Amino acid sequence: MHLEDPCLAAITAATRQAYDENAAQYAGRTDDFASFPGLEGELERFRAVLPEGRVLDLGCGAGRDTRHLISRGREVISGDLSIELLRLTERWPNTRLVQLDLMSLPFRDGSFAGVWASGSLLHTPSAAHPRAFSEIYRVLAGRGATAISLRDGEGEGWRRGVRMDDERWFTLRHPDHVVQELASAGFTSIRWTHCGRGDWFIVEAVKPWVPTRQDAGRTESA
Repeated sequence: MHLEDPCLAAITAATRQAYDENAAQYAGRTDDFASFPGLEGELERFRAVLPEGRVLDLGCGAGRDTRHLISRGREVISGDLSIELLRLTERWPNTRLVQLDLMSLPFRDGSFAGVWASGSLLHTPSAAHPRAFSEIYRVLAGRGATAISLRDGEGEGWRRGVRMDDERWFTLRHPDHVVQELASAGFTSIRWTHCGRGDWFIVEAVKPWVPTRQDAGRTESA
């Protein structure tokens, strides 16, 4: 699926509108970890494997996971499609906010030590996922890690969820298919596990470090 695909553009616009119009409701229903069994542990496991550097909270919502990462000493960039959710996130100190579309991330190559994407791709058509995975790969530095949460199953389309009254696009994926697409994007050390939240699963992967000519020169002169 290409960026200019009218179907993708319509889904993206509708998703942005839904979150903008229901930001307060969504924030109130997702503000803590109590309603999301296992999520805090997944976030801690992700944080523990990261090299030094900034973390991108991709699809940060109202900032729950951003706040946790900052409290653990990480520098975080909070990115979301919804400007109204970002306005709620800016209440928290030491947070840099960026409105973005995950299909075309506004960052330089190798900008981040980690990309945390909890549920972000759930509202993007499956045909667009390989492009999003490639963007995550691009903005990660070598040895950087990503953790991506999705829901297990088949099918996609418009429906209502439990966190918001308005309809949104939902995409269900088989974990093995996601693993294959991440491998095609260049990731290694890929593994997935079911979460403690019904049909949710999380996939973790690493961008390999590739020596540059400059690195090789240092080795030879050492």
